[in-house]
Formats: sequence, structure tokens, C-alpha cells
Amino acid sequence: MLLKEKYYTHLLVFIAFTLFVSCDLDEEVYTEVLSSEFGQTEEEVTALVGAAYSSYGGWIGGPWVTSLVSSDEGVVPTRGTDWAENGQWARMHEHDFQPDDFYANFSWGPLYTGINNVNRIIYQLEQTGTDAALQTVKELKVLRAFNYYHLMDIYGNVPLVISFVDAEENPANNTRAEIFSFITTEVESVIDDLPTDVTSTYGKINKWVAHALLAKVYLNAEVYVGSPEWEKVIEHTDAIIESGNYNLASSYFDNFSIDNESSSENIFVFVYDRVFSGGMSIAVRTLHYESQKTYNFTQQPWNGYSSLEDFYNKFDDDDVRKQSFVVGPQFDSSGNPLEDASAEPTDPNGPPIEFTPEITGLRTALRQEGTRIGKFEFESGGDPAAMNNDFPVFRYGDILLTKAEAEFRLGNEADALVLVNMIRERAGVPTFASLTLDVLLDERGRETAFEGYRRQDQIRFGTFNDAWEFKPADPSDHVNLFPISRSQLEANPNLQQNPGY
Repeated sequence: MLLKEKYYTHLLVFIAFTLFVSCDLDEEVYTEVLSSEFGQTEEEVTALVGAAYSSYGGWIGGPWVTSLVSSDEGVVPTRGTDWAENGQWARMHEHDFQPDDFYANFSWGPLYTGINNVNRIIYQLEQTGTDAALQTVKELKVLRAFNYYHLMDIYGNVPLVISFVDAEENPANNTRAEIFSFITTEVESVIDDLPTDVTSTYGKINKWVAHALLAKVYLNAEVYVGSPEWEKVIEHTDAIIESGNYNLASSYFDNFSIDNESSSENIFVFVYDRVFSGGMSIAVRTLHYESQKTYNFTQQPWNGYSSLEDFYNKFDDDDVRKQSFVVGPQFDSSGNPLEDASAEPTDPNGPPIEFTPEITGLRTALRQEGTRIGKFEFESGGDPAAMNNDFPVFRYGDILLTKAEAEFRLGNEADALVLVNMIRERAGVPTFASLTLDVLLDERGRETAFEGYRRQDQIRFGTFNDAWEFKPADPSDHVNLFPISRSQLEANPNLQQNPGY
């Protein structure tokens, strides 16, 4: 059975159980399964766990877009009245973050939904008490820590809720240091008991996913708690490298193809499918309305997310990774030029659609301006709002660059250079003779473009508050944290807003 097929077999069991125990029919019931008794067998445990992973359908519209639009990687420009949204997308890019703007809640909602699901399932499994149930609790603790990692990264001081039955109704914020300590302690306490097989745990937590999570948390330790942990970064990246389970895919885009479950590089993915698990919606968000005719999509894209010219220009022309962008004249599936009948009279290209690296204005962009995000393969005849590509959360190429950065910051440039040049060779570009922090940040940008880490990387490298396209220099670094949404503050009077908002 293929990895994705096995994943969805488990998901269907979960759905069937949910429907069985939740329906309230007026017919006489002769037998019933109590939720407190469900989870006695390995199959039942697997079915329960499906809900813990179900919240990641909102990842693209949450943490991913938070990173993209607030960084030097991308924007959602206003084109006429499209994407105007009272200036909220523009303010997000300019770091004029407002608690009342919708993006303040983009990540909070889905991440806490995931935590609530995990807390509920852990409680049920602990009540069941079987070996299979208690083993799965360890997996779920790592998944919960993963959610808290992103909450800590985006919002800083957030409530720590780990109980289902005893949780406070209105919990107060914990400090970022407390969340950091919880994550590292929790994951390290179970890591040696997690499964090591990578085939049976596709799309789920295993030992190597836990190592990758800890590597990422420790990579940003200086940002989170004020003290670097470079040696621990190397410890956890080495565990993954030395496991022998992963290697660089021969083709970079194998990691992002429609059927990327066969990638040798993807350590942890969110599993997406147009039928069973929607939410992988990059195509519909980025491509032009008329791009529907290029790929024979089942619906029209929204002409939104674009990259920035300066970011696009970080890629050499012979870098295979430059194919992550859709740029230039556009054609339908038969090779005929696409035209936009609503093209602005001021567009120098006229109706023929040509995606240009240049965007003339954040709030006054032309309909066809901006390179589009083409890193993930588009499926001909598919639904651009429900793509079949799995989203790589932790990937081996990123792990190599993560170790390289830690080695370089410890003064081990030669060791770092070997790792970075492995990435360069796969990309088909000349290797480096030496490294600087600026070189490392640029290489991370090229390798992990549109994978949801650019904001985090810029903060760590100290460039997030600089001026770049359509964004002035930040007068204060309080914008390194997003504001907590006013709706959350009003719902929970014990929450404290982040400084500066």
C-alpha cells in the first residue's frame, strides 16, 4: 500500500468512527460503542489520532501566509479593488500590524484548534490505558509541542494549556521562556520512545520528526530565550543525518510534485488530497484568473500572492530552483497566448498576460504584475484550491542548512561550507569558496523559498526590521511578534497584549 493510501485508510476509519458515535438517531439502538471505551485496539487508536492532524487544512491560510507576506519573500498586492481588504494585506507586509486586522488571528485559531484536539485525544487515550494508547500519547505530545513552537514563534507569550478536563476557562499568557522550556522538555522526554520506521509513520510524528522539531526550536533559541544553543542544533541534525533514512532528492522538485510522498527528503509533511484532506490552496491564491485555461483547472484562481522582484533576483538564471517562480508570457493548455480583457489601459504589455518580476505599487499593482509561486507542481485538470501535493514541513535539505548555520556560528566554517555546497551542487550552481551570514541567509532563501520559514530566518539573522520593497525600516522591533487579535482579547480577559500594540 502506498504511503498516502495508508494515511487515508486511517483517516477514513476515523471519519467512520466519528459518524458512528456522534449521530443521534430516533431508531432503537441495540449496541453502542462508548467514546471512553474506544481505543482498545491499535486500529481504534489510529482512528482517534486522525483528528489530531485534521487542523492542518488551515496551514496555508495561517502560519504559511503569515511568514510569506510579512517577509521580503512575497506580498499580496492590491490590484484595482481586488485584495484591497481595507489595506490589511498591505499593512501586513509593511509591518503595520493591527490587532483588529484579520491576519492577527490567522495562526492563533488553527494552532489552538490543533492543541485542543490533541488534549482531548490524550485524555481519552490515557483513560483507555492500553500499551498502544499510551504509546500514541507520546506521539501526540510532540504534535502538541509542534503547535506551541509556532505559537511561540509568531506570538511570543501565549497560554499553555495541556489538560482537557482541568483547563482554565480563561488562561493567562505564559512567557515565551516557559513555552520554550515546555517544548524542549516535553519532546526530549519522549523522543527515545518514538517509532523510528519512516514508512509506517508517513505524515505522522516519529523520532526523526521530533529531532527536526528540536533542531528548529534550538536554532532560534537566542531569539526565544536570549541564549544560543548551536551545539544542540548540531546534536539533533546529526541524529537525522546519521539515521540514514533521508538524503537529498536527485531532483529538487521531487519534493514538491503532485506525488511527492515518494520523496527521499521529506521528514514531516502535511498530507493533502483534493478528496480527503483539502487546504493545499497555493495555486488558487497565486495564479491569474486566466491561468485556469493553462492548467484546465476546475475553478478560476484568485490572482493574489506574488513574490518580490528583489527576492526573485537572488536566484541565478542557471539555478534550477528559479523554476519555483511562474514568470513571463502565459499560454493556455493548447499553447495559445492568454489575454486579460480587463487589463488596465496603463499596462505596457496590454491584454497579453505576462507575469513580470516588477510590481509597480503595493496598493496599485497591475493585474499581471508579480512573479507567481510555482514551486509546487500544478495538476492539469485539478482543483487549485485543493491540490494533491503534500506540504513538506521538515525537509532534509533544510536540515543540512540548519546544521551548516550552527557550525558556522560556532566558527566551523569548513564544515559548514561542505553542507552548503551539497545544496548548491544539487541546484546546479557554482559552489562557494567561503561563507558569511548574509550568504547563508540568501542560500536559505533560495533553498526554502515559500516553505514558511522566511520570516523566522530574517528575524534570526537580524534583517526583519530592515527596509525592503514596499516596506520602510521598522521604528521598533516589537513587530517581531504579531499582535494577539482583539477578538481573542475580548473573549479571554486574562490575556495580555504583546508590547507595542
